Amino acid sequence: ARKELCQRTGISENKVVVMPNTVPPEFFSEAVIDDSVQEKFSDRFCLLYLGDTGIRRGLLTAIEGIGLLKEKIPEVKLVIVGANSSDSLLKKKVDELGLADYVSFEGWQNEDLFPSYLVDSDICISPLYKNLHHDTTLANKLFQYMGFSKPILASDVLAQADILRHSKTGLTHKAEDAADFADKCLHLYENDPLRKQMGINGKQFIEEEFSLTEVGRPLVDFYKKLEKQTLK
Repeated sequence: ARKELCQRTGISENKVVVMPNTVPPEFFSEAVIDDSVQEKFSDRFCLLYLGDTGIRRGLLTAIEGIGLLKEKIPEVKLVIVGANSSDSLLKKKVDELGLADYVSFEGWQNEDLFPSYLVDSDICISPLYKNLHHDTTLANKLFQYMGFSKPILASDVLAQADILRHSKTGLTHKAEDAADFADKCLHLYENDPLRKQMGINGKQFIEEEFSLTEVGRPLVDFYKKLEKQTLK
């Protein structure tokens, strides 16, 4: 995002402080789990999506992918925690494909409930469509997923593909490609040790390298420097 901004505006990169869209450690270290959420999906292999559900977020790809997966993974369930005014299009697609038993629209939930959904999930997804914004920024949900040691299946938009490759915490599928989404999901389903290792990698990454405490230091230093200049 900094590179794109500086190329577009001519501003020097050393004048731009980057504050990544990650989570504070207490998001996962102090989480309270609601057992009723876990019980709701305890017998299913859950793919979880957290956040805004606008069409550009790629959930049509995930829904179509579930349609391809249901015969190979009969217990599969796509759990969508979030909402958008375009949800009628997602629900229409679910109806068209006969997937009512395979997709759960949970709507907006209090963020305090996110950990309960995360604990019960098997794979967490971020199937974003390609555009300039998605290619240059990172969704907060990625780090929420990592904080709960969950393997990630995400589209190959540049920013999130780079972070998954660096952290070794998930697989990427071609954006807007339901067949590739399904293939990568099936690969993770059939490789429990791989899912577990990716989850471990993500938790280590978020704790040691990419927690809000760590990545926020440049911004804190900037304000300290600004304060000194102001006091002068």
